[in-house]
Amino acid sequence: MTTNDRPRRGPGRPAKSEAGDTKAALVDAALRLFAQNGFAGTSIRAIAREVGLSESALYAHFPSKKAIHEAAMRVAGPLVAVVALEETPAGAGPAEFIRAFTDRVVTAWDTPRARQAIGLAVRDGLIHDDGLKEGIDGALRGLAGVFARWIEEGRIRDDLGSPEDLAYALLAPIAHARLMGLHGEATAGQRGDARRRMTAHAELFARAVTVPPSGGDR
Repeated sequence: MTTNDRPRRGPGRPAKSEAGDTKAALVDAALRLFAQNGFAGTSIRAIAREVGLSESALYAHFPSKKAIHEAAMRVAGPLVAVVALEETPAGAGPAEFIRAFTDRVVTAWDTPRARQAIGLAVRDGLIHDDGLKEGIDGALRGLAGVFARWIEEGRIRDDLGSPEDLAYALLAPIAHARLMGLHGEATAGQRGDARRRMTAHAELFARAVTVPPSGGDR
């Protein structure tokens, strides 16, 4: 078959190598439309048309509108905290780790896509979305594992609760500040306040749980 004889792709249908970019484009388009029309008011057809696809082509990437929303939650929701855990230097001391982890989470949650995603989850009653739960559970498990190691090594206090308690105590106030100030309709002032509260909490938490070393991990 010559180049001229090869079947042409239909309009808007990406090559297989572009599948990842197409999925990302669909998530972005869905978030824009959800913001304009709400989750219930946005159709699969509208999402497909937003990126120049047919409905059938969209279904090659996502089985349902709910699946698109769940993908957005995985990219911009609490699963960001799991990625932040993986990217924070493992050799860092507890206080340094807590500060660096929080900074990565705050930065990732203050992007347009992330703010849009959490705003929609709250507004449209999707706060118990499977993607959100998966991200929260994964982040808490990861943090608990880190705290368990530090307790065993004597690097943080062992009288404040279980590793799971400590993980929740670190992440919950940060997530609450996000809900209040890093949503799609947040003003620049609200975003700044939220970021300051997240950072201040991480600093307080680091000082509260860290065992004072002889040299200084703080």
